[in-house]
Amino acid sequence: MTEAEGYEPIMLVVGNLRSWQRQGLEIPQIDGFHFVGLQDVTADLMGRLRPDVVLSALMGESFDALDLARRLSGLGYGGLYRALTNALPNPSAIVSEVRASAPGLDFDLYIIDPPAHRLDS
Repeated sequence: MTEAEGYEPIMLVVGNLRSWQRQGLEIPQIDGFHFVGLQDVTADLMGRLRPDVVLSALMGESFDALDLARRLSGLGYGGLYRALTNALPNPSAIVSEVRASAPGLDFDLYIIDPPAHRLDS
């Protein structure tokens, strides 16, 4: 089934939910997106959700992409895992390190560059 036939990809977003909540941020309720903490990434969760893509920040308050990649690989997940980050001096070194530590995982970075200017400022 393709997206055109009504399939919506499942996105698993892994972050520090406690930190978000301490800051007064609400966990978004978006169709197809599931927000969890690192401790929630278990064989049961992965089996139930069967995510098409796992997303996280490259570095967080309590874990980094290498921690999550190793966990996903250990659970047998071989799908897409993308980490969000600002521009880095040598992103290929990070990608290589994560891929070497989590064989079989399709890992890459999404580089988020700050906009040069904002229309609303």
